[in-house]
Amino acid sequence: MSDAIEPHFDALVFDCDGVILDSATLKRSAFADFYRDEPEPLRQAIHAYLARGGGQPRDVKFHHIEAHILGRPATETRIRELSCAFAEHIEARVADAPMLPGAHEFLQRWRGRRPLFLLSATPQPELRRVIERRGLSGLFDAVLGAPPDKVNGLRNLIDQHGFDAACTVMIGDSYNDYRAARSNGTHFLGILAGDASHSPFPTNSVILPDLTDLEDGLARLPTAD
Repeated sequence: MSDAIEPHFDALVFDCDGVILDSATLKRSAFADFYRDEPEPLRQAIHAYLARGGGQPRDVKFHHIEAHILGRPATETRIRELSCAFAEHIEARVADAPMLPGAHEFLQRWRGRRPLFLLSATPQPELRRVIERRGLSGLFDAVLGAPPDKVNGLRNLIDQHGFDAACTVMIGDSYNDYRAARSNGTHFLGILAGDASHSPFPTNSVILPDLTDLEDGLARLPTAD
């Protein structure tokens, strides 16, 4: 299936949690754990927000929960304390999370044949430690975390390398990944677990449950006819 990628796409950009590592649900649960003592209606509101808030930096999530759901003063100090506590709680667990089916095989097949990038909302030092611990650093041309946010991170990547946005693909599992692709004029391919209750993506999106058939999915994108 090399003609599904060559010569149509200049670069492939992958989200991490829920795309490369099966860690998206793990992180949502970890966020919810911080608020397990709140009343049930507030816990439900937090769970609902986290279910649709993938792909955002954790300080943005904590600020929204504290200010807009719980109605607390979301001071810079408070958000920093929560973010640091979250990092201590989650990093080792994410590093031990399994890879999504097909992810390692795809990266091995295409390393060196097309530029491959990891672009995540996880803070960059933490992200690079996790990827290094998993022995995956050598499979990517660059491992890029926050800041900035996904929209600006993808824009910076395209500008820095001189890629044609129309020949670049963002592969993600959240609406914020889709938004980053749409804002920058790149293609988007969605990863959505088979047991997901709803899709955050437009109905015409190419969606796969994992990376096992990623070449086939890329062949379904408009320029891969």
